[in-house]
Amino acid sequence: MAIQDAVLTNAAVQTGLIDASALPPLRIQARREQCSLIDMLCRTGHFPVSALFRAIAEQFSLPYLERCEFQLAPSLLDSLNGTLLLRRLFLPVMVADDVVVLVADPDNRAALDTVQRTVNRPVTLAMAEPLLIETELRRHYAVPDTELTAIALFDWIMCEGWLRKATDLHFEALEQGMQLRMRVDGRMQNCHFPLHQALAEALMSRLKVLAGLDIAEQFNAQDGGFAYRIQRWSGMAEIEMRVATLPTRWGERATLRILGQETASLGLAALGMPPAILAAVQQAVRQPHGMLLVTGPTGSGKSTTLYAALRELDAQQQNIMTVEDPIEQIVEGISQVQVSDKLSFAAALRSFLRHDPDVMLVGEVRDHETAETAVRAAMTGHLVLSTLHTNNAASTVSRLVDIGCARFLIAGTLIGVLAQRLLRRLCTHCQREVPADAQQLRLLQLSEPMMLHEPVGCARCMGSGYRGRVGIYEMLLLDPSLSQLIHTGANDHELARAAQQSGALSSLWQDARDKVLTGVTSLQEALLLYQDSDDGKF
Repeated sequence: MAIQDAVLTNAAVQTGLIDASALPPLRIQARREQCSLIDMLCRTGHFPVSALFRAIAEQFSLPYLERCEFQLAPSLLDSLNGTLLLRRLFLPVMVADDVVVLVADPDNRAALDTVQRTVNRPVTLAMAEPLLIETELRRHYAVPDTELTAIALFDWIMCEGWLRKATDLHFEALEQGMQLRMRVDGRMQNCHFPLHQALAEALMSRLKVLAGLDIAEQFNAQDGGFAYRIQRWSGMAEIEMRVATLPTRWGERATLRILGQETASLGLAALGMPPAILAAVQQAVRQPHGMLLVTGPTGSGKSTTLYAALRELDAQQQNIMTVEDPIEQIVEGISQVQVSDKLSFAAALRSFLRHDPDVMLVGEVRDHETAETAVRAAMTGHLVLSTLHTNNAASTVSRLVDIGCARFLIAGTLIGVLAQRLLRRLCTHCQREVPADAQQLRLLQLSEPMMLHEPVGCARCMGSGYRGRVGIYEMLLLDPSLSQLIHTGANDHELARAAQQSGALSSLWQDARDKVLTGVTSLQEALLLYQDSDDGKF
């Protein structure tokens, strides 16, 4: 049962998703572009349509359920008319031992009555995303959507990914059909859609055509990329995508990385660095020569930091060159080179030296040849920026040694190491303050009572309690005494201890703690650093 647009619009205004004063111009723009007001609301507010149904649930004080919060009851579904359920769009499910009717329209009292008569016991009402209800109903009753095309479906997926600010789209083959998931703020989210086998295969072919991959090749991994403009919206810029396919037990899966969304214009000051670390990084990128490394696991925002660092430099006064795999963001005024089968990181770096560079950015130090070339470039009067996979700043030296770099070269060229992670930001609309308990005070090294912020969940943050991410940083600045320790073979712990004693090393935990105390993130998020540490200590 379709809910009226006026109800959705009112819920958006009442819950603060959109300002009431913005509605008249949005109605005019929607008519001009020949699209629905709801579509225009979502596009302008940068939220998916499911946020509107969460808003309605808030308005009517109804629970809003995700797929992981209920179980299907096949025997109950078999006792009901599938055609009726699809037409009226309601789904009876089990939550613990209770029967709950999921609806997309809170006024759908007929759904409640129908299920109550069938089970002959009290049932309750809950809201859910319409596509989730439809997906589960079509899957159970084996009713495919024969009118939907792969082209329209992919455009809808791209639209949904943009609205949710996803960084990755996952197309995962199942025994029957396909599962769609998205990574948002570092967490995986299900993207519900009733995908039958034929549509799943057509969607995979659509992806491979766009990415310039071999459609006939289904048993080898392939990599590609493309730029996509959402068709249902006029005036949208192209979205750069990186694509990887892989054969699995039930068929091919594909992963799409959305490059540069929301970060294409950020400078260092916008990344949330503590003032002391920000000043240190800004000073480091203005050095005439040497090497600055940004470290952290995959997905920790290293590339975003490097691009932000490049924007601190004057490309008109300096010759800046980068070698990347892939090129994630376009930065005006610099020469950007894409790694390929014929051009490696090391080969590009060697070529750069013949192009009179001032600054060179290497997407990642992966092997001995690249590391050796980068270090020697830094020694011969160039500033080199790059990334490395380590858990903290102090372990960067031993990692470079493991790769094959000589300690005297590292000691003579390394300016500093910036280690980082990404933690989710608390939603500013629904977060609440609670008094810290004894254990929390101990973890935060506090002796006095303190109020902490914790997540709640609302329509604005899609029920997660978090909205967006913030960087957590640790900076190791090299001075002559630390360079001497590196040269003489000090291990990670000895280097870290000496740096802390001299004030040359901040810590990830210190930055996370400060952001917990100021309400930027929660203690639950900060404790993820504990799980990620090498020795189980802060």
